[in-house]
Amino acid sequence: MERLYASYNEDIEFLIVYIREAHPEMLREGNKTGIVDRPKDIDERTILASECVAKYKFTMPMVIDGMDGKVNDDYKAWPVRVTVTDIDGKVAFYAGPGPFDFRLPPVERVLKKLIANGGRMPPPPVPQWGQTVNGLRCGLSIDPEKLIVGDVVAAKLKFENTTDKPIDFYYKAADAVKNLDIINSCGQALSIKASSGRRMRSRRSNPVQRIAPGKAFEAEVEGTVVAPDDQVTLAVGQFSAVYNNEINDDTLAQIEPAPTREVWKGKVRSGLFAIDLELPRQEGCIDCHGDSDYHHKKDENCQYCHVGQAGTDDFGLRNKVCANCHPRHGVYGRRQILGSDGEFDLASKHISGEITDKGCLLCHDKSKHRNGVVNLIDPDSGGAEPWTGTRTEFCLTCHDGQPPDGASFSAKSMGTGSDKLEFLVSALSQTKDGCSYCHTPHGSKYPALLKNLYSQ
Repeated sequence: MERLYASYNEDIEFLIVYIREAHPEMLREGNKTGIVDRPKDIDERTILASECVAKYKFTMPMVIDGMDGKVNDDYKAWPVRVTVTDIDGKVAFYAGPGPFDFRLPPVERVLKKLIANGGRMPPPPVPQWGQTVNGLRCGLSIDPEKLIVGDVVAAKLKFENTTDKPIDFYYKAADAVKNLDIINSCGQALSIKASSGRRMRSRRSNPVQRIAPGKAFEAEVEGTVVAPDDQVTLAVGQFSAVYNNEINDDTLAQIEPAPTREVWKGKVRSGLFAIDLELPRQEGCIDCHGDSDYHHKKDENCQYCHVGQAGTDDFGLRNKVCANCHPRHGVYGRRQILGSDGEFDLASKHISGEITDKGCLLCHDKSKHRNGVVNLIDPDSGGAEPWTGTRTEFCLTCHDGQPPDGASFSAKSMGTGSDKLEFLVSALSQTKDGCSYCHTPHGSKYPALLKNLYSQ
């Protein structure tokens, strides 16, 4: 479940409910919790639940059932059970009791459906029925109906008794996947490889199932969709799945011990169930990093900011990351600072000569800038500390006649030309805008970085 939590925690709420202790008799004198046998109150149970979280390193939130065990009783959760509810609080999936039914693939299929359908479950696939043979008919459905090679799917079979008498039906779970044929109009085939060595499983292990009149025996195969090794290229589109099986005297002769009642014989066949094979989606950087980041947009080229191969030691940021983004006008609201017609290309500009990342980083913090945050740094700290003072005080860290390391003034602007320390005593310096009331921070078409105040 931790894997699913890591994959879906932005869209789905996960919760572990600690219901009770599996083997309280193993809590003996001297154990690290100090609790012996079954906990006597909620405080002792809380200690045991906390130890469970620490031992198994759960990152999902955990709550604790009361000593009355109401949640355990309501959900029949003992010993372990997975329940998925939809956006309305209705149960969308209710697994069988664990540990046998504690399986992730069906849970993941449900989560994908909920996300794709606004938090509510779509109707289940409709079984496709074959013709009735000797009072028995077979239905087949596959979930999901749209898939790619490598997906884990569930193929569900129903064998329905259409007569008014019981039918004894021979069903060998181990051979079920062999009787599933998945093929397209070009003759290309797919198959289902049972997950973790499990083959088709049924609700009962007896190979001869008694089906009551008007009732159905249900079975399910869960596995990975695979293509033959020599089938390099698959045509995407519609495939048809069908279940075929013949039960005759030779088949029944294999049953040990021999059945004492007459067993159904004949050729059972489901209807054709249509599935859509899709091309595998190419995963990119966004699939892991998400697109909520200011720079991590789906139409963004990672090479604007990064060099090297991801996952290797040579992967990192480009040296000139500022210049990669800010010559472009209006991309995600960026200002055009550099390049032709950029702010540093105007008649007066804050830094003379060629503008490099080093010049930008005299004033700006890049650690959060990729999220669209424009933070200033303290120039006197060499870029190590964020700026927390007023805007006027920030400007005066350089324009006090003693600029910090890395900043310099041209000879013609030295002295009173660059020393604005006296500005601190003016009323304008106490406003929110301060220096920027009259001046732009990067460049201006007017002298001395002045704004066109007459247009304001």
